[in-house]
Amino acid sequence: MIEDRALVVGVVTSAILALAPWMFMVHAKLAVLAAKIASMERKVDELIQAHAERLPTCAVHQARLDTLGQQLEDISDRLRQLE
Repeated sequence: MIEDRALVVGVVTSAILALAPWMFMVHAKLAVLAAKIASMERKVDELIQAHAERLPTCAVHQARLDTLGQQLEDISDRLRQLE
């Protein structure tokens, strides 16, 4: 009975000692990945904010381009009529 327990304890201890370095390596890699994900999340948040700030300006510029396009079409039509 005691020998069986000693055998079980020995096998469990050996398994833990064999798996511990691997588990620490996995834990370290997961920590690095978590840090990279947090960094990427901050960058994405900054990009979203910058996009939200620039969007109204882009809308104004698009409206101006549309107006200029219409004016150029009108000028082109007038030139055709003069020919």
